[in-house]
Amino acid sequence: MRNLVLLFALVVLTSVNGQQQLIIDVQLNKPTAGGMLNLVLCPTADSYASEKGCRLVQVKAEGSVVRIVLNDVAPGTYAIKAFHDIDRNGKLDTNFMGIPKEPYGFSNDAMGTFGPPSFEQAAFKVGTGTSTARFKMKG
Repeated sequence: MRNLVLLFALVVLTSVNGQQQLIIDVQLNKPTAGGMLNLVLCPTADSYASEKGCRLVQVKAEGSVVRIVLNDVAPGTYAIKAFHDIDRNGKLDTNFMGIPKEPYGFSNDAMGTFGPPSFEQAAFKVGTGTSTARFKMKG
């Protein structure tokens, strides 16, 4: 009986604390190019602009869809910036006009005019439990 009570308490505490999980599915437009997918998950407009205070994730760019699972993401509003670092040099390569030469993408498939989309355009909600964000790479 005591074990049953402890098990019940554990289940209740787990559901109250509710581990939040964010699943991010990124569709690559150059799935055979290799390299790394670099992604930042940003909780505010200021962090989105500076990338300070964002959660950085780097994974191998393999397959047509890369799935990233992040645990312990607090409920709130977030935006994602990503780029496919084909040459693995750790930066988004651009041409002389600043136009990306490597694939890039934003949550909500947001697009900006003459630059990246705003935080508001790329923003999505993370709730309790499991949330999902999906977007496609461009360029």
